[in-house]
Amino acid sequence: MSCDAVLITAAGSSRRWKDEQKKEYAQLDGRPVLSWTVQAFLEVEPPLQIVVTLPEKDIPKVRKILQTLNHGRPVRMVAGGSSRQESVRLGLESLRDRPPEIVLIHDGARPWIDRALIDRVLEGTRRWGACIPVLEANEAPKRVGPSGLIIEDLPRDRLKLAQTPQGFLYRRILDAHRRARGNPHLFVDDAELYAAYWSAVFTVAGQRRNRKITFKEDLQAP
Repeated sequence: MSCDAVLITAAGSSRRWKDEQKKEYAQLDGRPVLSWTVQAFLEVEPPLQIVVTLPEKDIPKVRKILQTLNHGRPVRMVAGGSSRQESVRLGLESLRDRPPEIVLIHDGARPWIDRALIDRVLEGTRRWGACIPVLEANEAPKRVGPSGLIIEDLPRDRLKLAQTPQGFLYRRILDAHRRARGNPHLFVDDAELYAAYWSAVFTVAGQRRNRKITFKEDLQAP
């Protein structure tokens, strides 16, 4: 049986980042953000297969960045598509030659992921088939209309905030992504897509530290 895998998504355009270079290449403690993210998964034992989706033109650049990690473990780089959803599917397809039992899907711009959370999601995925980390909502959530008017006050005790890595049985999430190709709806994340074509997704506790970098101020360590 092939080892489990992680698919790290870094093929987006970082539109909200407002910089010439993508947020995954921004400097964090002297190194690109993406190198910290990949390193966290290189240190997992037993080893994971690692796939990173990227804009095709960036593959040589990222290959040089990751060579500095000196782990001796291969990292497969796959050209992404026109959306995150398409990029994930392409990354999943690249694993067909050595199909894992479980695949984790993680945002390349979440560099503060740690081993405890990775293990928790892997364990939950083995138990349930699909598992994601979530956080308690720590602010009062509102549904707001286009004009800025509050339409609805949402119950905070029933709302959770989803993080990555999101874990799935590989064959099922690949099947779900293939079936979703003809669906005009772009799913908010892989958990929603999996639930639409397979079954319910379970949750484990996430970590506040494991936040996603979206804006410049997010580079400050949590």
